[in-house]
Amino acid sequence: MTRFTSPITAAVLAALLLILSVRPSIAAPALMQLQIGTQPIRLPVPAGFAETSRRSKELWNQALALSAGDGRIVAHFVTEKDLADFTSGAEVVFREFLLVQTPRRAEALTVTRAQFDKLRSGTIALQSELSKRLEPRLSAEVERISKELSSFQGTSLTFRVGEIVPVSVDMNEPRTLIYTILSQMSTKEGVTTTNQAMVSTVAYCFVAGKVVMLVAYRHFRSPNDLQISRAFVTQWASSLLSAN
Repeated sequence: MTRFTSPITAAVLAALLLILSVRPSIAAPALMQLQIGTQPIRLPVPAGFAETSRRSKELWNQALALSAGDGRIVAHFVTEKDLADFTSGAEVVFREFLLVQTPRRAEALTVTRAQFDKLRSGTIALQSELSKRLEPRLSAEVERISKELSSFQGTSLTFRVGEIVPVSVDMNEPRTLIYTILSQMSTKEGVTTTNQAMVSTVAYCFVAGKVVMLVAYRHFRSPNDLQISRAFVTQWASSLLSAN
């Protein structure tokens, strides 16, 4: 079964970044509880999105196959419309979706403000050499993920990550770092190859002694997609901090 189409491959990028470590506004969001180590975290659920671990085990299991390096996926969201179409058996192109991750190595620890400051400064420093720094581990991780998803879906899938372009650091504050990147993703399924530019906005949030990483993905078709992505993640991160 291959209904989980190529845009999900962009999630590989967020997990690999941990190795190196407009939708409507989010007004009065519902909250779901995550457990990171022994710490409960209240996570705002963006309006119009569904969390797949609670709504679609098939999509959730496929998202988990994208875990790479030090990143543990703790939540995965698709739009309510995409979930309804997927559940009905339709072929769905997930043009926008969300991930929430946390670094495995820090999950059992209480992260200090100084450690989070170091994470923020190190992440900003690597932006200028993002592709160069990721490349040594990128190929092996993408190959592994290709094999896992191929086995899961019962078909041959090959993923490739092309150029990764840092676009902007959108916020750098004591409890939040937000940045945006563009990447070129390629998926080969059988003899068919699909290429897609993706915009990804990532927020590292310091919450109750834990690092919570919010990532929003969407197809890139115009510069307006950059603004939508930035505004969405900025508000989502603000809601997360307010809820905790």
